[in-house]
Amino acid sequence: MTMPPAVEADGMCPSCSAPLSTDPRFVTWCPSCSWNLDPSARSGTVTNTAPRGRAERRREARRRADGATVERVFRDLANPSRPPAARDGARFAAMAVAGSVHLVTAAFTVGSIGLLTTGNLLMVPVAAIGLGIAFVTRPRLGRLDPDGSPLSRSEAPHLYALADRIAAELGAPPAELIEVTPGFGTSYTRVGLRRHGVLTIGLALWEVLTPEERVASLAHELGHAVNGDPRRNLWFHSAVEALTHWHRASAPGPVEESGAGLVFMVMDWVAKLVMRGVHHLTGLLLRLMLRLTLAPGHRAEYRADEMAARVASSTATRSMLQTLVLGDSVETVFRRRSAVQQGRRSTRATSRDEADASLWRELREYVTSIPEAERLRRLRLSARRMTSTDRTHPPTHLRLQLVSARPPAEAALTLGETEAAAIERELETARVQTARAVLMS
Repeated sequence: MTMPPAVEADGMCPSCSAPLSTDPRFVTWCPSCSWNLDPSARSGTVTNTAPRGRAERRREARRRADGATVERVFRDLANPSRPPAARDGARFAAMAVAGSVHLVTAAFTVGSIGLLTTGNLLMVPVAAIGLGIAFVTRPRLGRLDPDGSPLSRSEAPHLYALADRIAAELGAPPAELIEVTPGFGTSYTRVGLRRHGVLTIGLALWEVLTPEERVASLAHELGHAVNGDPRRNLWFHSAVEALTHWHRASAPGPVEESGAGLVFMVMDWVAKLVMRGVHHLTGLLLRLMLRLTLAPGHRAEYRADEMAARVASSTATRSMLQTLVLGDSVETVFRRRSAVQQGRRSTRATSRDEADASLWRELREYVTSIPEAERLRRLRLSARRMTSTDRTHPPTHLRLQLVSARPPAEAALTLGETEAAAIERELETARVQTARAVLMS
């Protein structure tokens, strides 16, 4: 295990002799030469990722192919002289694969009903299995976050008014429901047969953003209603959900010894063989669908960033994106407060409410106290590792670069102090509820 050189007694970088700023809570590193940027890589805690077996080589090949696609999409969008990317066949191929999933559902449904109408009792178990498969692969219409706290328009009129103004600026339909969760992120989705738009606000992110950055975050998510992301339409999304369910349900379980007879052992072996085949097939289809929509999906995310910059300003959008690399700090605060809370017993409801509400104040204070050197380190580390908020988004550092490469945009919409204060009051109840969910988890 290789240990990094020790910091000189005079606080100078052991690699380039530049002065270092230190904070005992965070990694000491050198912004000038990037010494100790990633201590885990130097200490050997990161395992060797060199592909060894056939499966590892295949995963590495897929990772490299996806990385090449990510970089190609970024280059195409960052170079204004390039012609706009055409809607290639990948998007339509993805929709065709989704259609095959739905066709399987329809075939099992119609076939099973047909078996039931034959009157043959021997076919009833087969028809029941077919209907079960059809039920599992049915189109999912989406649902609300079980950890969320829905807010009605009467409960949060100022918050809805802000979302409506942003949607109008983007030419997007207004959100029909806003829910608040403890998460570190904001999202927009559609649920139900009527495809109601739901805007989800993660308080862990909301609380550490400035009012301008909050507008940028909301604008990015509401932009998904009009940015043409193929992954968000019901046809594609429901097929992915069905395949994901089958992939998880068919995962091979542990091998158990059994004293049953030969016939039972053979049947069990055949069943496991079939499920293993289903697991591999659904995994292959999932990877294919995600790969086919990788480029158009990333283009849609970049368009949503551009919409956020147009609404909230380029400056607010950049600072909002920079905050996304601080997710580990949020987890640190949550774990610390959860441990303290579970070791404490309070008998008064008022005391519990005050303790729950103080979580967000502590989070804001902690994130505000993170020094600029640590923020810069995390941004550089994010670029080195090509990390993103999740697998559907481009790497955060590429999003920042593209926003910076565009002509600076001024805010088309601002959040005044009076309106911001009113929104804070509207979120008080949800703030206590979500904090309690974090502390009791």
